[in-house]
Amino acid sequence: MAVINWNIVDRVIFINLKKRKDRLTRITKQLKKLGLTPEKIVRLDAIKHEKGYIGCTQSHIAALEMARDNGWERVLILEDDFSFDENQANYDNLNRYFAALPQINWQVAFLAANYRRVTPLKSVDYIVRANLAWCACAYIVNHRYYATLIDNFRAALQAQLQGGAQAQYALDVHWNSLMQQDLWLGMFPNAGAQRLDKSDIENRTVDYRALFRKPLSQIVAPAKFTPSISGPIKVDFYFQWPPGWTNFESVIEAMQANSAFDCRIVVVPYLNWKASDVNGDIQREILRERGLDYTGFEDYQLEERQPDVVFLQNPYDEARPEAFRSDYLHERGVKIAYIPYALDTGIGAESMVYQYNLLCQNLATWIFARSEKHKAEFALQCQAGNRHVHVTGHPKFDHYQRRFHLTDNLPPQSVTTFLWTPHFVLPGDQKMYTTFNLYGSAFLKLIERQDIHLIIRPHPLLSQWIGEASPTAQSLYQQLLRAAQQDANLEWDHGHDYTLTFARSDALIADAGSFLLEYLPSKKPILYLTHETCHGLNRTADFIYDAYDVAWCEEDIFNFVDNIVAGRDAMKIRREQVLYEELQIEKKTAGEKISEIICSSLRPQPAE
Repeated sequence: MAVINWNIVDRVIFINLKKRKDRLTRITKQLKKLGLTPEKIVRLDAIKHEKGYIGCTQSHIAALEMARDNGWERVLILEDDFSFDENQANYDNLNRYFAALPQINWQVAFLAANYRRVTPLKSVDYIVRANLAWCACAYIVNHRYYATLIDNFRAALQAQLQGGAQAQYALDVHWNSLMQQDLWLGMFPNAGAQRLDKSDIENRTVDYRALFRKPLSQIVAPAKFTPSISGPIKVDFYFQWPPGWTNFESVIEAMQANSAFDCRIVVVPYLNWKASDVNGDIQREILRERGLDYTGFEDYQLEERQPDVVFLQNPYDEARPEAFRSDYLHERGVKIAYIPYALDTGIGAESMVYQYNLLCQNLATWIFARSEKHKAEFALQCQAGNRHVHVTGHPKFDHYQRRFHLTDNLPPQSVTTFLWTPHFVLPGDQKMYTTFNLYGSAFLKLIERQDIHLIIRPHPLLSQWIGEASPTAQSLYQQLLRAAQQDANLEWDHGHDYTLTFARSDALIADAGSFLLEYLPSKKPILYLTHETCHGLNRTADFIYDAYDVAWCEEDIFNFVDNIVAGRDAMKIRREQVLYEELQIEKKTAGEKISEIICSSLRPQPAE
């Protein structure tokens, strides 16, 4: 029997599905071999769920609640596929680790984890501070931290039950935000690893052992770049999403006109689910059309360039190559500037995380908000708060009249042109922003009219993901595609540049999304599409309910179209009122304000 002093914990809880008797036998035998007495070992009957990661979260919550309710000082929680390394060096390390823990004010202590980033302690070589880690297979929790960790896991569970993706809301992803503020320690080398075995969560055989054997050099944070204190400020714009070029355009113009800046545009691919343009060819074409120099991601060397600032175009790190992600930049001392890619309007819990509380928003040095309401929402939604958020207005609204050809003398039209912008459809019965599957048939009826023209500009992901949608949504999509081939009064717009479509249209019909706000300065009529089964609007955009036309059913759509064709726009005065109240559009452009904020921050002028 191994001589390990287990006094550091009151109990060892291992989580085990009733059907996995093989794991029960193995782990019980090993724990006894390692010197744990039967009264110290507790089996927790794992909670089964059709989505294994949800059951996993529920089970870990139950383990923590058990420890809390029993008043245990410290508890070790194990998953039943965890296996300790059985050798004397590991036993010695465990004893040293356990002896050191009472001398430190820690909250969580890993016996093993898939470490992404750690900071070694200077005093000992067997303990690290965990900065970013996955895998909840072997960790000790201090009693003072039970409530905090339970709250974190419950928040993850709530998002999972509402359809939140495993990659964003698995408990061992969600807990990483706590590592940024509290002391999570880790034993190094790991005391063991997950065994090669069939995973009940993934329903396949998995082998993660290599993730537990990474050398320290691979997981220690790299040295930070030396920040420049004089000369031009090096600012790189990671251009990733073609329709979002307008987020950057006026900022780049302002900085290129200012000798205080050395700007570079870097083309980065947008690697979202089912992405097809993995080289950023569309972005390159946009820049060539505008005569702008750029560097392709394949030629870009961050360590050589060492920019002071990088502008990220969206918060989705998983959609970027690793060397372009927010944590990679932050670890090297690069300051992140973020202009929210979307003029967000929706209230869904998952969407609020995406728009306000991913790693990008938390690590950013500057976030540039469109309004005071927008900044206030960061205080509520972003774990880092909103002290790093500056109200500048959004660059999408800079040079609006010029960009959208609103002063052009377009030829008179004999029909009224409506722009319909449906949001993407998710698989299954998830609550969504889109009304496509609810009102698609109404638009098929509308195009029977000879006095209107309909342009459909879908969310870019509608076409990519329609194959995973319901049969109803897929059928409507195909019918509308066929109708566009047969009827002259219907067309689809899939291009990256929607400026001409905005100019040609006489009115907008839109699901919750950026266009509800981006179209507002055109002063043209807008109909917001919603339904009692859809997500509603968030606090930054709830003025839309009172200032816009709103459709809750098909009849509301038909009435709106009738009114606009007849020249009736009852909400015009109210829309123009909120335009100036909500969008922070001023004579000085948002691009100029953003460049001034960064310049004054990095090159402050001495007081006179």
